[in-house]
Amino acid sequence: MDIRQIEEAVLSFYRSGTQQQEDTHQWLQKIQESPQAWSFCWQLMQLDRPSEVQFFGAITLHSKLTKHWAEVPKEAHGEFKQKLLESIVMFGNGPKIVLSQLCISLSVFIVHMLEHPTVIEEVTGMFLNEQLGALSKTCQLEILMSVLEGIPDEADSVHTQIPRAMVREELNKKAGFATGTVINYLSEKLNAGRLEESEMTVLINATKCLATWLKYGNVRLDECDTMVQVLLKLIHYCYWKEPKEDGCLSQEDSDLAETAVKVLVKVMSSQNCNGYKYSATVIRFMVLFLDVLGPILDVEWKENNENENLAFVIYTLFLTTLECYSSVIFAGILSDNEELTKVYGRTVDLLVKCTDKPGTYPVDESCSTLAMEFWYMLQDEVFSMPNDDHKTKCWDAIKPVYAHILKVLIRKSQLPNDKALPKWNSDDLETFRCYRQDIGDTLLSCHDVLNDLMLDVLSEALDESILYLNYDPQNTDSWPLLEATIHAYCSIAQKIEYAEYPQIVKLLKVLNDIPYDKYSDKLLGMALETAGAYSDWISDNPKYLPSAIELLVKGLSSTQASQATLGLKDLTSECQKEMAPFALPLLDACRAALQGGHLKNSEMIRLMYTVGNIMSVISYENIIQYLDVMVSPCFAELQMTVQNQDKSDAAKSRIILRLEMISKLFSSLNTRKPSEKDGDDLSATVGRGQPTAAAAAAAAPPQPQPVQPILLILEKTMGLLKTLCEQWIHDESVIETLCKALQQALTNLMDDIKPLLNDMCCLILHIFANKCAPSAVEMAGNFILIFYNDPQSRDSMKQLFNAILEYNFGQMQQYDEQQKLSDVADLIETFYMFNTRITKKMPVCYGEVQADCTRLVEYAMKAMMLPETGPIKKSVGFLTVFIKESRNCPRMMSAVAGQGENILRNTFLCLGGYTPRAHVDVFADIFLALNYKYPSDYVRWIKVLEKPNFPTFFVSQADKEQFVKKVLKEKVNRRLVQEHVRKFAAQCRNAVEWEIDFRTSS
Repeated sequence: MDIRQIEEAVLSFYRSGTQQQEDTHQWLQKIQESPQAWSFCWQLMQLDRPSEVQFFGAITLHSKLTKHWAEVPKEAHGEFKQKLLESIVMFGNGPKIVLSQLCISLSVFIVHMLEHPTVIEEVTGMFLNEQLGALSKTCQLEILMSVLEGIPDEADSVHTQIPRAMVREELNKKAGFATGTVINYLSEKLNAGRLEESEMTVLINATKCLATWLKYGNVRLDECDTMVQVLLKLIHYCYWKEPKEDGCLSQEDSDLAETAVKVLVKVMSSQNCNGYKYSATVIRFMVLFLDVLGPILDVEWKENNENENLAFVIYTLFLTTLECYSSVIFAGILSDNEELTKVYGRTVDLLVKCTDKPGTYPVDESCSTLAMEFWYMLQDEVFSMPNDDHKTKCWDAIKPVYAHILKVLIRKSQLPNDKALPKWNSDDLETFRCYRQDIGDTLLSCHDVLNDLMLDVLSEALDESILYLNYDPQNTDSWPLLEATIHAYCSIAQKIEYAEYPQIVKLLKVLNDIPYDKYSDKLLGMALETAGAYSDWISDNPKYLPSAIELLVKGLSSTQASQATLGLKDLTSECQKEMAPFALPLLDACRAALQGGHLKNSEMIRLMYTVGNIMSVISYENIIQYLDVMVSPCFAELQMTVQNQDKSDAAKSRIILRLEMISKLFSSLNTRKPSEKDGDDLSATVGRGQPTAAAAAAAAPPQPQPVQPILLILEKTMGLLKTLCEQWIHDESVIETLCKALQQALTNLMDDIKPLLNDMCCLILHIFANKCAPSAVEMAGNFILIFYNDPQSRDSMKQLFNAILEYNFGQMQQYDEQQKLSDVADLIETFYMFNTRITKKMPVCYGEVQADCTRLVEYAMKAMMLPETGPIKKSVGFLTVFIKESRNCPRMMSAVAGQGENILRNTFLCLGGYTPRAHVDVFADIFLALNYKYPSDYVRWIKVLEKPNFPTFFVSQADKEQFVKKVLKEKVNRRLVQEHVRKFAAQCRNAVEWEIDFRTSS
């Protein structure tokens, strides 16, 4: 192979455009795979070649060593080692990128040679004894540490002829030697009194090497004393060796200290499952950490410090130790052991300071977020104590800590004011938003500890924040502390029970008294969110409803209208019965907001839900009046669009907005008393063997009731909706939105919608004639479940049912012939979800409509073999229910009897590989259903598995017989059948050995 051609290709790759790079890269990859690469890689690594070419030679050598070592004859191994060492010597003084690749290649070579028991010792001795004489001692040590560090990492990816288990075993044996070599080297350097700048790279590599070897060898924690002490000495030296004017460590000192701390993290997490076994060692190490690292954290307890990364990893070390050995350290809360109690106290004090790190996260400091998990961990440890006396004592002991942390968290959660905001970028703001969410979660843990005491602490904080706000009335940037205090109240709203707490009463008064116009809108936004969060509490204390309404109405005309509409939605839902005295003024406020033109689309939609809630509790006459002034404009705009036949994008957006607003109104407006309402789940009112709501109403004495307002709206606008549907029939988003609105009306009206049943069915049939919208299928299913047993409506329901079947059959046949069933995966999922509901609740349909049940089952079998999750789960769910219900319907039974063997054949194909392994559990239901309802046929059908090499050639006849025996035995134990199915699917895919190896290695 022409070396010059390779060299030109490499240089072209680094110096050419993107497209040419792609072509060149493919060619270079191809020649790297060739056997000739063993020869030309050395030729490329000549000192007179460009560095890019030398680097390509080095990575080619590494690639060949990693993947194709078997191509090197055994008798050539010694010569290869010598050649590799000579190359390392040649590049010992650079370029670094070439030397690094050669060091990694030597690591790979050592992995291949692990069957020789002393290979690591021999190579290590060669470097320690300076046998590569052309290089300085420092350089040889640097290379040695890089090689030792690379051995464990390369062992995970190298293709070697040595069994993987043997590689792990050998590395386990050598871990003590490797870490001991590094520790001896570090100790020797530290004992010399001063670390030279020229040696810092070696020291960093040596320290990293410890971390890579700690995952091997099962190093006992109580055997790590020397390692821990040397690492702490190293950190201490780097930090305190010489004071800097700005307090900032040099880059080398900082890297070395941080690396040493990260190794300590590895040490402490290596034996986390043996906490009590090493309890004395853990306490001893924690004392060392507190003594050596605590003073560093004290110095770094400031904002905008230059050693923030070091502080971060040190706090991480303490938290890792606590996570792994929490019981050992938390035992100090009430221990008689003075040392243990002191360790616990010092640790908690340190993590309080971590949470209270000066500055604002994340722009001034990065550490305070680390300790959030600790405060949950501590309260969880106390609450899980089995001894009630100990639990009570511990609880009392930690309460003062949590009271202090509560005040800290309020202070840390302050938003930036307008003066500080310029130094924040969008990433900072998003990070802080997540941080505030973590603070909110931590406040819930605080409440679990403090209970009612928390409200006292929050009340004090509220007083302090108001004093601060009023201290300088002209200062408009003093609002963040008050906003943060309100945020704390908001975060624990779910924990506050029905009692009339004076602290909450005071909060609601404060929220109404704040002069929001003087301060940032964010303060009003937080107040509005909090008012909504306490809706549940207000429903138990309704005399405070007026103040909440007043605040939320004020928010409707502000820039925080989104929070106001959310709050009103919650308030009118939770306090609907109590809303009547305030309903008309509130409706007027909603109308003004809707007509004001300042609300976003999402806010207008949400506000209509509130309007529906309020209208549900006012007089019928007032409902009609407000419908006219608030809802008519929506339909007037739709009418105008229809008349103008406007098909522009702007018109489409307005149509969807108006339909979504109407949909929200339909979902909440219901004049029946709550006890008379039908739930959203139609299965609560409709089921096989039970009369429908329509039949029950026919049997009961007629009670004159006003027409439901939603029905009045639909009666007046059905013509408009039909025309709208015709004009936009080919636009999926418009049709879906229209169907969802009508579905909401149906859900609320139930059988009251009967006067419009024919119109609604015609609308659905018109949609089916053009495009099957999932919402239309759901709505049709609801109509069938409600009205099928109504004699007057049965023919319409049969027609509707037939239309759904025929449309979907037609679509699936069309795409099946093109072998593109996946293109209609959504339609298939919706269709079989519909049929599952009908099969469960109204299986009589399949017999009376004379449905083609065989075709239904056949397409379900095809659907379950698709790669998409939705069709798999819904079709298998349908088949399971269909099989269980089929005994009650001859047509259904005939379909199962005729297709039983095919159902099992396709099921086995799915287990064999058609279906992703993550979803094979669902097929257990088919085995159970067939075994339960068709036991004798099932025994005959399952013999399909006896076919040779079916479903794959990986599974043996004995495995198949064992599986059949197990599933025939189980008729009801779903969990056990799922387990059998999972194992059989793994056998079919030859994945069992991998699973066993994975579990062993982990």
